[in-house]
Amino acid sequence: MRSQLIASLLAASLFLSAHAQTPPQQPKLLVEDALLFTMAPAQRKPFLGYFTVATDGTILTIAAGTPPPQLNAHRVIDAHGHWIIPGFISAHSHLWQAPFRGLAADSTLTGWLTAVYNDSGNKARPEDLYWFTLDGALDHLQHGITAAYSFDYGGASVCHPSPDVAHTCDGYTFQAEMDSGIRFVHGYDDGQATAPGITPAYTAAQARLPLKAFLDYAQQASIKAGTRQYLSTMISGYAAFSNTENQAYLDKALMQEFHLANQSHYLEPPESAAEEQAKFHWFTDSGLLGPNLIFGHFIHTTPVIIAATGKAGAAMSWQPLSNGRLASGVPDIPAYLKAGIRVGMGVDGEASADLADPFENMRTGLYAIRDKYESATIMSPYDVLRLHTMGSADVLNVANKLGSLEPGKLADFLIIDPTSFGPVSDPYASLVFIASEPDLEGVFVGGTQLVSNGKLLNADIHRVDAEVALRVARIRATN
Repeated sequence: MRSQLIASLLAASLFLSAHAQTPPQQPKLLVEDALLFTMAPAQRKPFLGYFTVATDGTILTIAAGTPPPQLNAHRVIDAHGHWIIPGFISAHSHLWQAPFRGLAADSTLTGWLTAVYNDSGNKARPEDLYWFTLDGALDHLQHGITAAYSFDYGGASVCHPSPDVAHTCDGYTFQAEMDSGIRFVHGYDDGQATAPGITPAYTAAQARLPLKAFLDYAQQASIKAGTRQYLSTMISGYAAFSNTENQAYLDKALMQEFHLANQSHYLEPPESAAEEQAKFHWFTDSGLLGPNLIFGHFIHTTPVIIAATGKAGAAMSWQPLSNGRLASGVPDIPAYLKAGIRVGMGVDGEASADLADPFENMRTGLYAIRDKYESATIMSPYDVLRLHTMGSADVLNVANKLGSLEPGKLADFLIIDPTSFGPVSDPYASLVFIASEPDLEGVFVGGTQLVSNGKLLNADIHRVDAEVALRVARIRATN
């Protein structure tokens, strides 16, 4: 009897030991005394509080008040009441265009395309695109953009498929995105198979080979790096630029086989609006129009196009700075939202927006919509901030990871010094109407600080600038 009792006690002890709770991990970061703009759907009002970040870069806890006295972290930041918002997300960027600011200053899109592509981009070498893309990604980070859709360039004459993916244009741009520290969607440029205004040179069966090779390369490179920067690959669609609907069917076949989304430039310049509107049925006939399609710019729509796009659950990305710079027009964002179209915001590229600044982008967009409607209530500062955070995350299919500060999401955030704002009556109004890049104290990706008061902490920007300058000088010498 005694031996049975001892055996039972021993078994119980082993059971309790085996099922004991693992001690909670020590957070990598604690941020306290911060005014938190979480952008979580159920938490519109900012509150003074704290949050912690796990070692894997996700948010552990976020709460009002002060942290428990027993809470320890590897790093503690006392925000001293400064403001914290989620990192901005650009749903539409051309990172590689960063060295070509100010070109075609008096041109609309058509003349600008000639200056940026024919006179510049088409003469780039694959390794040039590494430095150009790195330059753009670092510039995005310095302005508070922690994640971006990058339209990567495959149109240069030297950009062609190769078994050595690392040394193709897509391979170089992917590595630059990884090296920068930004989170990114890699926009796979099917321009190596076609060009604006011509029939695709590849069939879907041929186009799948370089795409599959790139997808395999990107997955392996991301796993090897051990980071969560690489969000996905999407197809940069060319249907609207083709002279037949074949490109739409090619894009759809690739999307279906590899389970990819697609962002297509569509209805941007006013001069080709009627021509592009007539191609809308290519998107519906091919099956492209649906939840995995994002229209880039999407300005010169019709009621029929708006209704069909909303019904299909498709999305669009709004680029106010470049739309204004290139005189492209103002999309009817309130009408799109009312129709059920998912809307995000992008800063486009430094060559078309010149200043990849999300604060300026929000202001420009908000003012344009208010001008369009002649109404100060048609869109609020909160609305436009939501579009540049949660809206863009939704459009890029990463709303479960990014766009708001909530437990389980990636800890990408900005610290903003409100000192220059003066007395604050409406904090969202101050963020959108007043805040600018100099007010940005810190940029964090996964709880790791990458920028401090405008200074990059993990990159040698002087070397990047020098490399870019040499390569741009070589390109311009050929003109």
